[in-house]
Amino acid sequence: MNLSRFVQRDLDLALVASICLTTLLGITMIYSATFDWDLGTAGQVYKKQIIWSFLAIFALALTLSIPLKFYYAFTYILYGISMVMLVLVLEFGDRRWFNLGPIHIQPSELAKIATVLAMARYLSSGSLNLDRVRTFIPPLLIVLLPTLLVFKQPDLGTALVFGSVLLPMFFWAGVKPVHLFFMISPGLTLVCAFHPWTLYPMVIVLVGLLFYNRLKIFTTATLLLINLTVAVGAPYLWNNKLHDYQRRRILTFLNPDMDKLGAGYQVIQSKVAIGSGGLKGKGFLQGTQTKLAFLPEQHTDFIFSVVGEEFGFFGAVTVLALFLFIIWRAIQIASQVKSRFSSLVAIGLASILFFHVFVNIGMTIGVMPVTGLPLPFLSYGGSTMIMSFVLIGFLLNIHARRHERY
Repeated sequence: MNLSRFVQRDLDLALVASICLTTLLGITMIYSATFDWDLGTAGQVYKKQIIWSFLAIFALALTLSIPLKFYYAFTYILYGISMVMLVLVLEFGDRRWFNLGPIHIQPSELAKIATVLAMARYLSSGSLNLDRVRTFIPPLLIVLLPTLLVFKQPDLGTALVFGSVLLPMFFWAGVKPVHLFFMISPGLTLVCAFHPWTLYPMVIVLVGLLFYNRLKIFTTATLLLINLTVAVGAPYLWNNKLHDYQRRRILTFLNPDMDKLGAGYQVIQSKVAIGSGGLKGKGFLQGTQTKLAFLPEQHTDFIFSVVGEEFGFFGAVTVLALFLFIIWRAIQIASQVKSRFSSLVAIGLASILFFHVFVNIGMTIGVMPVTGLPLPFLSYGGSTMIMSFVLIGFLLNIHARRHERY
């Protein structure tokens, strides 16, 4: 392969540049988040992130070099391996990680991409009838299995990531919007079940759409039964299935002031840090919330708060603009490729990236519950960094082979 020609014609240089800039900004913010005013040093954390970044670049290059036909052919094998790893980490690992000396491997990161590949392989089949209910059973099971395994770790935030790919990939595959509403109706019913004044309108809308679309009697009865079960079982799920810390996170999300020194402490301090940054910020290494350790998990989950405090509104907008460009570019790639499989993979990966960014930044400003999801390319963490670069490697691979059909 002519490397110069590949770089000029097939490599998405704008996407590469945005990823490099975001990663460099992340390393800078990690350095600032771990900098000690008294010692005048930031320790070793940012150095480890640099090492992880170089390993991630190698993973990206490896992902880019393998033909997409290989991924298509071995999709279900890769998915099976990732599921086995999720089972093994529960039995022989540290619930979430395999600890190999100084290296900690989080199999749920691999499972995210493997799940997208499996979904794309199934939905790209030309023989699918999207008007039949049984068509959706296999992809739902593909997503449900890793969701349950990761939830058992327990890791609610990562478990929700798997569900985030369902609607975008179904929509991109050609599923009607009203059918997507029927799919998410149990989740909407779950939320509405705690407020009768919202549950009644939800039931009216659901029943109306079911009869207006004249679905089969069995399908209509099944949807009504599922939603009724969810509505009745929601209190049981809340009281018996969620861990105490998960309930506290949700309640604190609704009202952070109810536990200012406990579950609400992180959100309150994060909002103080971002708000105190103003338009231009306090300056690099000058964030008092960060340097005085008022902000918990400042180099991992709450790295965006460090950006907001030290670089202010302009810095926060810059980070958002970088992520919006990356996501927009992923969607654009999905719309340009000729392969249905590749297009669906790009949409699934864009959905994962969007979900991570939306939830992480949302929890730092108090509009989303604290779930522990890292911010891709910015938060400290080896597994997250490598899998984020692998994700980009797939997008670059799809863009480079956008004219292929299979």
